[in-house]
Amino acid sequence: MPLGEDVPAWKALRDALGDLVARAGAVTAAVIDESNNIWCSWPVSPAVLPLAARFAEREMARRAGPPLRRGGRLSVARPAAPPEDAYLAESFGGIYVLVLWFEGPFDAAFQRARLRRELPRIEALTIGLPPPDGPEASEGAAKQRA
Repeated sequence: MPLGEDVPAWKALRDALGDLVARAGAVTAAVIDESNNIWCSWPVSPAVLPLAARFAEREMARRAGPPLRRGGRLSVARPAAPPEDAYLAESFGGIYVLVLWFEGPFDAAFQRARLRRELPRIEALTIGLPPPDGPEASEGAAKQRA
């Protein structure tokens, strides 16, 4: 079963991302993995795809150091003004990145503190997702960590 409205764990993650977006004054949030797969976003919209693609190209594909799966970390704030993307991101769980996108400049230190407070909740919800292809699938949020 694909992850979506019929999966309570996914809905809980989507709602947590929605809460974070509202409190942070952001426009979008997403949990992506190191391969740029979107596990969940708020709002759930195709408009997240180009944001995630630009983020992955700029921050994940070009970064130095070990990949997330091998102990790498990603912590970046880009409080740019339009037309550039403004975002804040933190990695977690070995392969995931939580990204918040803003409409323009933001207080990076303040928003980073907010994001880090919410990260344990987002991580627990992400790791609790069932495999997107069903219980017998070889991949999924918990299996990809291994």
